[in-house]
Amino acid sequence: MRYLIITILIFITHATFFAQTRRMNNSATEKSFTSEDQSRTIQPLLQKAERQFRASDYEGTFFTLENAVAQNPNSPEALLLRAKFKKIVGMTMEAEEDLRLANRINPLAANLYGYNGSGGLLKILSMQPEEAVQGLNTFQKLTYYYQALDNKILDDKNKDVEIQAIGDIIEEIEADRLDDALEMVNNVLIDFPKSAITYDLKGFILKKQGKFEDALDAFSKSVSVEPDFAIGWYNLGRTERSLNHFKKAKTYLDKSIELQSGLTKAYFERALLFKQIGEKEKAIDDYNTIIKMKGDTYMEAFSNRGLTKKMLGDYGGALADLNQAIEEFPRNAELRKNRGNIHLLFGLHRKAIDDYTQAINLDENYAEAYYNRALAFFLIYDKISGCVDLGKSISLGYETAIKTRDYFCTE
Repeated sequence: MRYLIITILIFITHATFFAQTRRMNNSATEKSFTSEDQSRTIQPLLQKAERQFRASDYEGTFFTLENAVAQNPNSPEALLLRAKFKKIVGMTMEAEEDLRLANRINPLAANLYGYNGSGGLLKILSMQPEEAVQGLNTFQKLTYYYQALDNKILDDKNKDVEIQAIGDIIEEIEADRLDDALEMVNNVLIDFPKSAITYDLKGFILKKQGKFEDALDAFSKSVSVEPDFAIGWYNLGRTERSLNHFKKAKTYLDKSIELQSGLTKAYFERALLFKQIGEKEKAIDDYNTIIKMKGDTYMEAFSNRGLTKKMLGDYGGALADLNQAIEEFPRNAELRKNRGNIHLLFGLHRKAIDDYTQAINLDENYAEAYYNRALAFFLIYDKISGCVDLGKSISLGYETAIKTRDYFCTE
């Protein structure tokens, strides 16, 4: 009933308002605006309309939006805000007409300005959830080998030569001298042809060199020599996942976890596999296991769990995990950008801008952060800053920004 009364009131005042508008725009006023002048002029009106709507001043909201559209009839944001308001008060046909006009001017605007809900914003944000995964560095991947060497020293003091050689190989891998490391591996295998850890390191090197099939052969020999060698099964699973052999990858990762339940790297890799095949809830279960164990992939699990929750639409849970990950990795630009995305989806535009800015401060060539900050600037009606950021994003090679700039930054 309340909206019906408002609708009737709007229709009664509609004719009067446009009579006033025609008088304001007739030649006697001798007032002209460029498109840029008009764009700047209506921003306070749009902000005023939002304040009036939040205060339940619907008549004031209507008049302010009508004024904004009258002053700049080619403003998609003004048309869309008016369309949203008309839709709320039951003026469905008029709302659809405003939407049609806005889409003709700028087909991206309805997603940006929330007409299509948060799902629309997701379509134009630079999200890249798979690429944004917090991975394991080389040292983390090699930690297991140091532990294995410690165990060998305790269990078999007669293999000092092999142990020393393996230690030297690991140092070469850490220094990224892979060809030298591979030569050393082959020499060790001549003297120790049943060394599971050496075959495994050979696979590790070959995988880093992009020789996946050769790496699989080396890892297979590792578990053939020593069937209970958990890291060998883990690396087999990791390599099969890289080749998109998901069924084999899961079998091997399950085997590594069965052999060593505390091998958090295997849970981490299996979680990435689950995400890749669309079983995101199972991925979260594996991240939860890692976090409970507080293993060496603990903080990466927080980061990735947050990204997975975001993919599932649990933005509150994602924000909590990303906050904790940022505490641990304060200089990680990608985490800052991802948290900025969450803030933007929550409507916290200035917090989003702060996160994107921090990401850019950490990585001045972060094209996607410039792009997303541009969208955030548009949402607070700062078109100039937004267009500057789009230009920077384009200069850094982010091609998506070209289309966005063409729609938002040309008059």
